[in-house]
Amino acid sequence: MAMDPRNGRVMAVVRPDVGLFRAYTPCSVIKAVIAVAGLSEGVITTETEYDCRGGCWIWPGHGPIKLRRALAVSCNPYFEWVGARLGYAKIREYAQLLGLGAPTGINLTGEAAGVLPDDVPPSRVERLSSHGTGVAITIAQAGVLMSTLVNGGIVYRPQIANTEDFEPREIARLPPQVVLDGLDAGFLSAVDVGSARRAFDPDLFVAGKTGSCSGLGWFASYYPVQRPEIVIVVLLRPGNGARASAVAGNIYERLFKGVAAAAVSSVGGGGHVAAP
Repeated sequence: MAMDPRNGRVMAVVRPDVGLFRAYTPCSVIKAVIAVAGLSEGVITTETEYDCRGGCWIWPGHGPIKLRRALAVSCNPYFEWVGARLGYAKIREYAQLLGLGAPTGINLTGEAAGVLPDDVPPSRVERLSSHGTGVAITIAQAGVLMSTLVNGGIVYRPQIANTEDFEPREIARLPPQVVLDGLDAGFLSAVDVGSARRAFDPDLFVAGKTGSCSGLGWFASYYPVQRPEIVIVVLLRPGNGARASAVAGNIYERLFKGVAAAAVSSVGGGGHVAAP
């Protein structure tokens, strides 16, 4: 899905039957929510350091790690540690603020609501905080999440419409105590040197967060890093975050470097809905 984070206008949805009418485990995309909650609740700052020594997707662990690199390399123990300190009640509160657990209101019939549990036992909070286990989201929710994080905290209702007929619909604004500063550095590093480096292009400043679990591949991304004008969410089944970032990188290249002069709606297979 491609949408404008500045107003919620949806430019294209490829395979809405897959991406909007069903919900999936967010995998490591949930780490963006954990980061916001941790920063906002004072559990961490951008300089808080955690020592990742094993139990991660890289067997030796990442060693001493701060938020920027933890987002970039998707360090599981870091976010499990933050999530455990937050507790599920706080995680749920911030997930709801960012649009999870309820339909986005996109103007297509059949949108799934996703899953955001009412309660999670403490023993399961860590796994939820690193892999999104027990949570389910749609690509529209991932798009709203990333848009809200990069547009300064405005939650827009996603709408498929052409530019002439479009009127933005603002659902909410994040409370002033919500901290978003510090996320961009991690999202950009993910593309420069981290889990999304297959989206790297020296001429384009793309940023985002990958997710890989249970045969799913996510990449929730935006461009450009300064004053983002487009959010693109890729979901692959089967796949992983690295492959999803490669797909998104190809889309950005086609859109902004003129390769094949393709539009967003031309990328992918099956049915699609697009607005001019």
